[in-house]
Amino acid sequence: MSMSEALTKALPLLYALEQRGYETVFVGGCVRDTLLGKPLKDVDIATAASPEQVIATFPHTVPTGLQHGTVTVVHEKETYEITTFRTESAYEQYRRPTQVQFVTSLNEDLLRRDFTINSMAMRYDETIIDPFHGQDDLRSGLLRCVGDADARLQEDALRIVRAVRFAAAYELRIAHMTWRAIIRHRGLLAHIAMERVGLELDKMIAGSRPYRAASLLASSGMLAYTKDRLPAAILEAAAGYKKSSKRDTSSGATVSPEAQSERMTLVAQSMRRLHRLEDNEDRWAAVCAALSMQIVQASELFALLRYSSSRTARLAAILGVHGAMAPRLHQNMNIAPGHPDGEGEIVQAESELQDHWRLTVLKYGMSAAESWLGIVVAIPELVYGAAAANQRLASIEDEWNRLRQTLHSMAVRSIRELAVKGKDLLSLTGKPSGPWLGQLLQSLVEAAALGRVPNEKGPLLDEAAAVLNKDEN
Repeated sequence: MSMSEALTKALPLLYALEQRGYETVFVGGCVRDTLLGKPLKDVDIATAASPEQVIATFPHTVPTGLQHGTVTVVHEKETYEITTFRTESAYEQYRRPTQVQFVTSLNEDLLRRDFTINSMAMRYDETIIDPFHGQDDLRSGLLRCVGDADARLQEDALRIVRAVRFAAAYELRIAHMTWRAIIRHRGLLAHIAMERVGLELDKMIAGSRPYRAASLLASSGMLAYTKDRLPAAILEAAAGYKKSSKRDTSSGATVSPEAQSERMTLVAQSMRRLHRLEDNEDRWAAVCAALSMQIVQASELFALLRYSSSRTARLAAILGVHGAMAPRLHQNMNIAPGHPDGEGEIVQAESELQDHWRLTVLKYGMSAAESWLGIVVAIPELVYGAAAANQRLASIEDEWNRLRQTLHSMAVRSIRELAVKGKDLLSLTGKPSGPWLGQLLQSLVEAAALGRVPNEKGPLLDEAAAVLNKDEN
């Protein structure tokens, strides 16, 4: 094991406090990830010094959480949170400690933490302090609560969800006693803000093993106990997964394909392929598509999880593309070239599909169209179903390539790209602006996108004049 650059840069902070006689260590996730050789997300420091003593030691500090013992120190343009060793008691609503007591014992501080893999510390000389055998648990692939699992989960019910995230991210089995405590106390999630649950789910979706996280969420049944009820599509899929599992254990359920419905097979296979998508928003869209969620339902889910309106808008656009294109692609799949008119029917269907694709791009935007293409390339089952996707992989790839080529060869993909502007049409007609102007611009962009009119000013004005003349007659 060797210290990462991130830890090495923070060493002067440990030296400064140690020289004043205050035991100071790296703690938590940065120690765990250093032992695993993983890149660090944060560098957390804990110390026997009081917040006031930390402030007195460093020239640039911000009192970000004095009531909990946390001071932010600015060092070489980086910020570090330094927290005084503490114990916690009398938790309020299964989330926040109402009483924090500063202590000078590192072991007492480590005892209050959630899981053994997060309850290790490292001194400046790389000595590991591990009173609860977190290193052994990492080596044996085990996630275990520190001390009494029932007590740890009742102190902070969010740990019920965090257990799933850590188990998935680090490929760990959840210890039997910890798993049983999760089942016993999952009802406490009703006390946890949906925003906090949303942050955990977001990290699971973005993680390297989202399928593993999903299987544990379903097997535990915890999704039925959130403060605000999740959409029926999610709860039904979780219940169906659990029912079709061969076993309901901390290692995650093993699915029996024979027992699954076609929908459950689609959901399971889609989740297994989710890691192929790099973008977190695309992963969410794939999950919603696999669950057959409509735009309204998916938007309600994001609202429940307190995700931003911009994220919701992007999700809605991708699902809009999926809803428009998936049925048409699936329909074309069933056109067989075997009968005499089959070849002509295929050519016509392909032409109609390409026009439908162009109009879909105009409606939902190029960004959403590109995201959707990437999603269905990674998870073709979302369009064709499991069996058909496996049988027709080569022809499916040809279809995606044609759609992608069409997308990037379109003469115009939005009103902004039109060679004429609203003022040109106002000059043409002499009419005051009104709803007609937006309708006419939309008509022109569709004509240009479909190739009926070149995206050039003269032909577009001629087309506009023809449209207006037709409307007047």
